[in-house]
Amino acid sequence: MASSLKVCGTLVALLCLQCSLLVHSENISRRQFMEAHHLNPGQDFSSYKCNNLMKKETLRHKLSHQFIYISWYKIEHMCLGGKWNDRYRNAYVWAQNPIKILTCHWNKLKNNYIESRSYNHVQFHCSMDGYVDSIEDAQIIQPIFN
Repeated sequence: MASSLKVCGTLVALLCLQCSLLVHSENISRRQFMEAHHLNPGQDFSSYKCNNLMKKETLRHKLSHQFIYISWYKIEHMCLGGKWNDRYRNAYVWAQNPIKILTCHWNKLKNNYIESRSYNHVQFHCSMDGYVDSIEDAQIIQPIFN
């Protein structure tokens, strides 16, 4: 009887540990998305430069990357459904309004990044925890010229 309780206790502890790791890993995914793609609207959009942004360790060797210029609040609420606590899970969601995007492309001849700025309709993926974890599609509406 005592040995079966020890086995059950061990299994419950392992399940709790696995669940906490799963929840923690989903939070990391959301945080990594924000670190990799978010530009703070508190700073002027034209002041962001690809050569500076792409120096981050996680982006250093990418040939192309997109940054979105939108408040973190709007990203956090992108996957909300009709009710305040109803989140889309493992679904694709189009942003209701156009978003400014800075796209960086590596130019190996000049050994730097080429920038393109535009207003886009953006489709995001909502993860299993109901938060944005990737940019799935972006359709250019209008280029932004400096």
